[in-house]
Amino acid sequence: MKDCIRGLWLLLIVVLLIPAFAMADEENAEQKKTFEGSWNNRKYNSSGPLKCEARPGEDGKVKATFSGTFMGDPFTYDVEFSAKPGKGQTDLVGKATVSGHIYDWSGYLKGTRLYGKYLGTNGYNGEFVLNEIRSN
Repeated sequence: MKDCIRGLWLLLIVVLLIPAFAMADEENAEQKKTFEGSWNNRKYNSSGPLKCEARPGEDGKVKATFSGTFMGDPFTYDVEFSAKPGKGQTDLVGKATVSGHIYDWSGYLKGTRLYGKYLGTNGYNGEFVLNEIRSN
């Protein structure tokens, strides 16, 4: 009987807390997140700084703007991606058109770190690792 009552209390606590966490997640999703780090291009054996500003889009998608430098030249491009829960992380998939070339990329968000891989129709390919920059 004590186990039954203990189980009911646990269930009640879980039922009451889940909506609170869900609302906190919805509030956090409304905010723009900024990530910074570095990326590499395997085709040219080059690397450089990379910044990503992500914000909620429509239909559960996320919109992001990536900016950085490639061999000394600045670049900026927009990408839309889908986010799905994975094992201990959020899995990400997206496409972008940069200078007329289509780039497919995939990655994941784990904690405050964003990992990604990309492949362009021009043969450019590589990876990036970015850390979330928290505003005060």
